[in-house]
Amino acid sequence: MKLSHAGHFSIWLLLLLALVVPVMLALLLLPARALLNTTDVAMLQLLWVTWVAQQAGQRWAVITTVSSVLLLNWFFVEPYNTLYINHIDYLITFIVMLLLGSFIGRLSGRLRVELARAKKHMRQRQLLAGKNRQARFQAELEHSRAMLLRSISHDLRTPLATIMGASSMLADSELTLSNEEIREQAGNIYRQSGLLSEHFDKVMELSRVQQPQRTLARADLDVADVVSAAISRRVQLLSHQPLQIQLSNNTHCLADSTLLEIALANMLENAVRHGAAPVSVSFNQDNGYYHLRVSNAIASHSRAQRDSGTGLGTAICKAVMQLHGGQFSLQSNNNQTMLAQLRWPATTDTAE
Repeated sequence: MKLSHAGHFSIWLLLLLALVVPVMLALLLLPARALLNTTDVAMLQLLWVTWVAQQAGQRWAVITTVSSVLLLNWFFVEPYNTLYINHIDYLITFIVMLLLGSFIGRLSGRLRVELARAKKHMRQRQLLAGKNRQARFQAELEHSRAMLLRSISHDLRTPLATIMGASSMLADSELTLSNEEIREQAGNIYRQSGLLSEHFDKVMELSRVQQPQRTLARADLDVADVVSAAISRRVQLLSHQPLQIQLSNNTHCLADSTLLEIALANMLENAVRHGAAPVSVSFNQDNGYYHLRVSNAIASHSRAQRDSGTGLGTAICKAVMQLHGGQFSLQSNNNQTMLAQLRWPATTDTAE
């Protein structure tokens, strides 16, 4: 049974999802208590919170989070079978988990609003579109929802574990840390908090691009201005990166300025995070199509793994090109060079 909002669930089913299932999950993990730390259990609980947030909304996600925190303290924090907290690091862990549960509920709630708008818009388009087009549009909505949920559960795991670990070290009175170690752990918390903020901003960009009521504001643009605006969107990341701008004699194109800036900013971010300097940006017009490319050498495997994400930037670029009637491609040459390309027709005759 697949339901889209809490109103479709009975109160008893909601209580089952928010209270009984977390108890069952805790009991299943209980035999492995000696092998699991609080962060491991918290991450598994947050996966369930994410699902509840998507299906039942922010309020029930918060209730699920609270019950999960209480169960975590009762079963997995010494002294067992009590709600007594004997170390401040556990308190920090619980507070971070509560905040993230609320964050997940809020993010999922925004996604649900966008999906509701999209479904309403789809009903309006049913009079004008055929069954095949409707099915394709629905599939795109489902893909976006699944991708956002995967992004939430995947991209929050590493920052959350790092923040919890660093906070626990700073709060543990039994550990004697040097000033350098304290600065290092504080830096870890700051950097991982920044990753959470970047992830939220990326989701908002995708939501903005995929608004079904959005109309394409095509205009005559200078690509040099688009490049400058895209760099400004990622100024902290790109301010010290060497860029090679290679534009054709005719640097003008027809496109939506804001959407093209968002797509190019994500291409540049992807190149910097997964590749090596310098990054090259080129533009030309050929056979009735505009070509905007970003290329650079691929970084080592270890760095690519460390900086990897779940592909929200790629989804944003594809959505922008779909609105323009074009295509986005990402390819590598013998695992040495990475090339990302926006390709769209130099005409206004595109299906929106």
